[in-house]
Amino acid sequence: MSLSNHINPDHFLDMSGNVTLTSEDVVAAWELAYEAMERQLRAVGPHATLYVVFGLQGAGKTTWVEQNAHRFGPDAVFLDGPLPSRTKRTRAVVLAKSMGRKVVAVWLNTPFDVALAQNATRTGLACIREEAIRHVYDQLEPPSIEEGFDQIMEINICQEQA
Repeated sequence: MSLSNHINPDHFLDMSGNVTLTSEDVVAAWELAYEAMERQLRAVGPHATLYVVFGLQGAGKTTWVEQNAHRFGPDAVFLDGPLPSRTKRTRAVVLAKSMGRKVVAVWLNTPFDVALAQNATRTGLACIREEAIRHVYDQLEPPSIEEGFDQIMEINICQEQA
C-alpha cells in the first residue's frame, strides 16, 4: 500500500523538532489532509472505499493501518486521526459519500490508560500531552450507521496488545 493511500494530518506537520505547533498549524494540516483524501479517492476511482480510522491519540491507529492496509487492497484509502465525535467525522463521510464512495468506520477502542502508556513511548512532538488525550477521550462517541458509514469495525485494543 503506497503512502498516498494513508492520509494523516500529522504527515503535514513538522514534528521533528521541539517547536510547539500552533492551533493554526493543526488546522492547516487537517485542510491538507482532507485535500489529499479527496485527491486519493478520485485517483482510486469509483470503487474506492474510505476507511476512517479513529480513536485516542496513542490508540494504535497508524500502526493498525500500517499492519493491515494490505488486507484491503488497492481501492482502500485510509484517513487516520483522532476524530472522536460524529461532528468531527462528518466532513470525511460527507465528502466521500458525495463522490459515491463507500465509507467504513474503523474505531480503535483503546482504554485510556493503554493509549496513555503507548503515547508515553513516543518522542518529541509526537508525544501528546495527557490533557489533550483526555480531551479527545471526553468527546469520544462510538460510530453509527446513521452517520453515513456503510460498515463499522470496532478494534478492541487491550493491555496485552500494547
